[in-house]
Amino acid sequence: MSKEESKARHLKPYDFKTGGVDNDGDRVEKIYAKSPEFVVYRTERSIRLDMDDDSENLTTYLHNHQKIGVDLARIYSWLPESLSWSEAINRQIARAMTTNVSGNYDDAKLMLAHAEDRIVKLKVIQGRLLYTLSAFFLVFIAFVFAILLPFSGYEVLSKVALCGSLGGVLSIATGFSTMEIDIDANVPTNCLIGGSRIIIAIAAALFSYFAIQSDVAFSFVKNISTNHGIYMIAMVAGFAEMLVPNIMNNLVKESGEHNPET
Repeated sequence: MSKEESKARHLKPYDFKTGGVDNDGDRVEKIYAKSPEFVVYRTERSIRLDMDDDSENLTTYLHNHQKIGVDLARIYSWLPESLSWSEAINRQIARAMTTNVSGNYDDAKLMLAHAEDRIVKLKVIQGRLLYTLSAFFLVFIAFVFAILLPFSGYEVLSKVALCGSLGGVLSIATGFSTMEIDIDANVPTNCLIGGSRIIIAIAAALFSYFAIQSDVAFSFVKNISTNHGIYMIAMVAGFAEMLVPNIMNNLVKESGEHNPET
């Protein structure tokens, strides 16, 4: 049935078919439950309940459905734009809607709570993966620079940056299971946050290199005949987020002690 035909004639629950259109003209992607009085189905972007306007139980069904309105609104706000990516959760939400409209509010509430918990865990995992993948991407860029820059006279600096980025990604990997993710953050936000962690790690590694060269910190590695000590410190600086900030704070305190205000 085309959109024009569906708009011309109001569909009854038993008229709904997968691949057809609903009363709003949207394509019905999947039907989860159907009875002579109501149908629970999914379009590309939402899970819907349609009722027979002539049903004697219409008022009861509407009242039951309104009870879970807040829960559904919260869950919908976390679902992906295209629901085809979350079909397992879609089925559980549809089952809860069917159970609730039939009058089993408590059971429906439990189902929705479980669905919400699954959505939160899914979004956290997705956020962590995006965070980590964006970090790996910047490490790959640092690796490419480490290969190319030696020919331009920046061999040590490029390797220091690479070691710092490796320390940063190692820190991310070891803290993956406890990483805090905002479930409302979108894909670009998670990628930018993950990338910024590696940029900070590279900046910390470069600071450690200049601190070594100026005898401000880690000067003991200058006595080593190779640069391995420098690379190790660079990786540690990239791994430990607070190492360089603590050194900077100590430098500021020492500067204040040597130059007291008059």
